[in-house]
Order: sequence, then structure tokens, then C-alpha cells
Amino acid sequence: MKTLTIDIPHELTPQQEHDLKMELAGTLYTKGLLSTAAAAALVGIGRREFIEQMGKYGFSPLATYSETDFDEDLASIQRYLGRELPDTAR
Repeated sequence: MKTLTIDIPHELTPQQEHDLKMELAGTLYTKGLLSTAAAAALVGIGRREFIEQMGKYGFSPLATYSETDFDEDLASIQRYLGRELPDTAR
């Protein structure tokens, strides 16, 4: 993993800072450069919250639904059900 440091102006409100992070994360997700989990981590929120907020910023959570996203969703379902799903789920 690489680190990118961005200096955010002090004048930004917490909401403006959140908006900026959502725009960046949403763009990187839409371009297929980040999974929803990685994009959410960039913003500093949970994956579910990131997906729920994407529409507000003009992004679709299905824009680049990747195999990684599928695997993460499958793992979440398995944790919720408390068991593994058969391989035929794919």
C-alpha cells in the first residue's frame, strides 16, 4: 500500500472535509481503483455507510462492482448467517 498525503485547508468545515473525501473516494471507486471497503476506509467511515452515501455524491455502488466487492459481500452474509454458503453461490 502506498501513502498519499493531502493537506486540507483549515478553513474547511468538517462537512466540507467529509464531502471532499467522499468525492475522491467515489471517483477512485468508479474508476475501479478502490473497492468499496478501501474507499470507505479512505473516508474514515464504514463500508455500509459509504455505499449508502454514494448516491448523494452522484456515484453508483454498482458502477464497478468487482470480484473483491462480491467476496466482501459474501463474507458479510456468511458472518450474518453464522455459516459458510455452498460454492454454488457464485
